[in-house]
Amino acid sequence: MTDFLLVAWVAIILLAAFLGGFAAKKAKQPAVLGYLLAGIVIGGIAEKFLPDKGPVSFLAEIGVALLMFTLGLELSFSKLRKVGEVAFWGGMVEILLVIITSILIFPRFGFDFYSSLFLGCAFSLSSTAIVVKLLSERGEIDTLPGEIMLGWLLIQDLAVLPMVVILPTIATGGASFWTLFLSIIKATVFMAVVLFVGKKVAPIFVRKVADLGSRELLLLSVIAFCLLTAIVTSALGLSIALGAFLAGLLIAETAESHAIFAEIRPLRDIFSIIFFVSLGMFLRPEYLLSHFPSILAVSLLVIVLKLLIVTILVFYLGYHTKTAIIVGLGLVQVGEFAFVLSRIGINLNLIDENVYSLILSVAIMTILLTPWFVGGAPKFYFWARRVSQKRLPRLYYLLFTRYDHRLTTSELPLTDHVIICGHGRVGSWLGRALQLLEIPYIVIDYNHKIINELKEKGVRALYGDPADIDVLDYAQIDKAKIVVVAIPDQATQEMVVTNCQTLNPQIKIICRAHQKEAQSRLSALGVNWIIQPEFEASLSIIHRVLQSFGVDREEIAGKIKRIKIEHGMEL
Repeated sequence: MTDFLLVAWVAIILLAAFLGGFAAKKAKQPAVLGYLLAGIVIGGIAEKFLPDKGPVSFLAEIGVALLMFTLGLELSFSKLRKVGEVAFWGGMVEILLVIITSILIFPRFGFDFYSSLFLGCAFSLSSTAIVVKLLSERGEIDTLPGEIMLGWLLIQDLAVLPMVVILPTIATGGASFWTLFLSIIKATVFMAVVLFVGKKVAPIFVRKVADLGSRELLLLSVIAFCLLTAIVTSALGLSIALGAFLAGLLIAETAESHAIFAEIRPLRDIFSIIFFVSLGMFLRPEYLLSHFPSILAVSLLVIVLKLLIVTILVFYLGYHTKTAIIVGLGLVQVGEFAFVLSRIGINLNLIDENVYSLILSVAIMTILLTPWFVGGAPKFYFWARRVSQKRLPRLYYLLFTRYDHRLTTSELPLTDHVIICGHGRVGSWLGRALQLLEIPYIVIDYNHKIINELKEKGVRALYGDPADIDVLDYAQIDKAKIVVVAIPDQATQEMVVTNCQTLNPQIKIICRAHQKEAQSRLSALGVNWIIQPEFEASLSIIHRVLQSFGVDREEIAGKIKRIKIEHGMEL
C-alpha cells in the first residue's frame, strides 16, 4: 500500500504540475506560479482518495535539498563574501524588527503574546526556494540584487536554529538556555568544519571520483554527499536545506562543479517541482474562503512591513535606491520555514489550529504574489520616483538625489565619447577594449563597489541609475557618440533609451536583448543596434563550422547576413 501511495502521489503531482505549468506559460507567467496553483486545486480533491500526505512531504524535502544544493553550486564562498555585510546585518535586523512589530501589533487583534511571537518569527523568514527559482528563470542570480537576496536568505535560514530552540523554551516557561548555547556551539563548529573541508578535502574527493571516468559514480557520490551533509545539519538542529546548500558550496570550490551541475539539474527540477506543488496542497481551501478578508489584511501588512524594512536597511547600508527596492520586493513573501515553525508550535500546543492555518495561508498568498513583485520591481521603482517627485519632493531629494547620484559640481571633459550603462561582464569587456584604443568613455552603474573600483583605476565612472535623466545629462550625453545599454532588465532598458533620445536625438544606441519580444520593443523604440547574446554566439559557431568545411569568407558572410535578416537583426 505504501508503494502504491508513493507512485500515486508522484503521478498526480507531476500531472497537475504539467497542467499548471502549461497554463502559466500560456498566460506568460512564471511556471512556479502554475505549480503552486495546481497544488491548491488538487490538494482537497486528491486528499479524499489518498489521505496520507506523508510521501508528498518526503519527496518535497528531497526537492528542497537538491534545489539548495544546486544553488550552492552556482554560488561560492567568494561570491557570498561580496555581500556578507549587507546580508548579515540586514538579515538580522530585519528579523528582529518584524518580530518586534508583530508582538506590538497582533495582540491588538486578539492574538496572545506567544501566538504573536510565532507569527513574527514565521513572517520574518522569506522563501529561499521560491526566490532562487524566480531568479534562475529570469537569469538574475548573478546580479547585485540577486546576490544580496541570496546572502540575506542564507542568514534567515541560519536564524531558524535559535528560533526552533528558543520558541518552545519561552512558550513553555522553560529556562534552559544552556540548550540554546550548546546548539549554537554545534552549529559554529560545523560551519568551521565545512569551511575547512571546502578548501582541503572536497576538491580531492571529487577529483578522485571524476578520475574513474564514470558519470554515474560521480553523480551518485555527489548526491550522497549532499544528502549526508543535510542529515548531519538536521541532527545538529539546523535545517536540511541549509545542509544541502553548504554541500553545494563545497562542491562549487572544485574544478568539476559545472559538470556536476549539468548532471544533477534534471533530477533537481523534477523534485523541486514536487516541492512547489506540495506547498499549495497543504493549504485548506475552506479556511481560505471563510477567512479571506483577514488573510488578505495580514498578507498586505506583512508585504508592506517587510518591503519597508528591507528597502530601508539596504539603502541605509549604502546601496542604490533601485537595488534596495528590488531586494525589498524580492523578499516580501513568507517562506517555507514558516511551515516548520508553525508545525512545531501546533505539535507542542503553543499555537492553535487557526494560527497555524493563518501562517500557512499568508505564506501561500505572499508566495503566489511574489512572481509579480519580482517581475515588476523595476517598474515600481520608476513609479515611486515619479510619484515622490510630484507629491513628496523632500522624500525624492533624500532617496533619488541627495544620496543617489552623488554628482560633483565639476563638468566632465568629455566629447564624442561612449556611455556604458551597466558594468557587468559585457560592460567591463567593452570598457577594456575602449581603454586599449584610447577611446573616451564613462561608466554608469548603481553598484557603488564597482564604481569605487573603477575610480581607483582611473576610469571615469558615475554612481547612479542609468535610467535617471539627470545622471545621463551629467554624463554629457549631448556630446556623446554612442550609448551602450548593457543592463539585462527590460524596463530599465526602455527608460534609458527614451531618456537618451530626449536628451540627444542623434545619439546612436546599442542594446542587448535576451528574448524576441524584448528585441521587437527595443526596435520599435528606435534602437540602432540590438544584440542578442545567444544569437550572436550561434553566428560565431556557424562561422567556425562553415569555415571548417572550406566555405569561403564571402559565402559565409552572405549566409550569416541572410540568417540575420530572417531573425530580424539586420537593422
